[in-house]
Amino acid sequence: MKALIRKVSRLCAGLLLIGVVSQVQVQQVTAQQLAAAPDVSSNMTVLGSPFKKAPYARNVWDMQLFDGKIYLGHGNSSNNAPSSNAGPVPIYYWDPAQNKFSVQDVTYTNPATGRVTTNVYVMDEQIDSFKVLNGELYIPGHDSRVPGWAYGNFYRLNGDHWDQYMNIPGGIHVYDMAYYKGKLYAALGATAGPLIYVSSDQGSSWAKFDSVSQFGIMRAYNLFELGDKLFASSATAGKTQGIPNERGYMTSISQAGSGAIQTAKLNFTSTQLFPGLSWVVNKNEPNVPGVSGQPWLKLLRTTPVNDRLLYIPGIIYNDHQSIPQGLFSAGADFQNVRKEQLPNTAVLPIDILERGEKVYVLGYVKEATGQYTNYVYSKNTGSFPSTGQGWSEVFHFQRDTFARSFEELNGDFYFGLGSYADVIPASTGTILKLSAGAY
Repeated sequence: MKALIRKVSRLCAGLLLIGVVSQVQVQQVTAQQLAAAPDVSSNMTVLGSPFKKAPYARNVWDMQLFDGKIYLGHGNSSNNAPSSNAGPVPIYYWDPAQNKFSVQDVTYTNPATGRVTTNVYVMDEQIDSFKVLNGELYIPGHDSRVPGWAYGNFYRLNGDHWDQYMNIPGGIHVYDMAYYKGKLYAALGATAGPLIYVSSDQGSSWAKFDSVSQFGIMRAYNLFELGDKLFASSATAGKTQGIPNERGYMTSISQAGSGAIQTAKLNFTSTQLFPGLSWVVNKNEPNVPGVSGQPWLKLLRTTPVNDRLLYIPGIIYNDHQSIPQGLFSAGADFQNVRKEQLPNTAVLPIDILERGEKVYVLGYVKEATGQYTNYVYSKNTGSFPSTGQGWSEVFHFQRDTFARSFEELNGDFYFGLGSYADVIPASTGTILKLSAGAY
């Protein structure tokens, strides 16, 4: 589908935007710190890849454990090469009990006629994320192929198949969904801007609720809870030398016990949300939001951890995608924002996984073209509010590309390999397993 904002894929995977240099402070890492955790490269089991798309569309955008299965996001919603608009996309999962990949059907029931249509894929260009909401598994329709611009999709797991709903008005891009106080919410990149829609009947019908902002990039990328509020966010202009604007936009939603709902429009700066991050822009490069010049960032992997929100800022890249820039956490109402201090500050965090008493972070270091070291760190959630330190390395492994996403089941870790648009190894989309006894 045509995107709401046409972009040119002009970013370098290692250096972010062309003409943009990240100035993240790098600290020395002691040999003792690096040697504390095992190199498990030789212990990795290659499970293979179920994907049939071209290599870039095999990027494993998300992995989600649900009902003993590990669901795998893939596809490509970008209008730009490589593998542009790669849908429709099958719903694959890894079944640890059966030790194999499988696919699930998708059914659509026409509300007017009752006619049921069954496919083996979602009618979107990319499965970007899976969401566990009120005990059920959802897929937000990232870039609708059918019905197109008029309505956006979402999908809900129903036993051994998925039900498709084509009923979110104007939601060509349904970037995120949330369940809050008995209602479903959807964050859209719509023709009318960064809209928030709400459903009081489990998604059978939707009503426009609010918008995030009428400034910046016109897409609502995230929905997440922090404290007792639901937040919707669009994008934030990165702090850039010589450019005064570094604003970001959010809307907060709170619901009292009486059912009364209050909303507030919020403005934040890049310095507030991502302290310590700044950029320098090539003076000869035009400043086009989301395309070139000053970078725009969205929040990735937003994860509540013990009254704080853990998140990764990502520079918007290749239309809907992003390149990670660090690891941060915030207290209620985005007060007391801090950078989380990983032992190796060269690591770029890319995924977050919360498991009760521990939270895990996946990241990577690009050593050279075709040579990456992937790291997993952990931190106790009980001590999480007190300090940005306390992270320890669990293990690391080497590969010809980076692991984009990960999951864990009974101590076994699973990894989905990814790539950026400039260098796309054949291993993109490979699923790896590390057994619990190997680290």
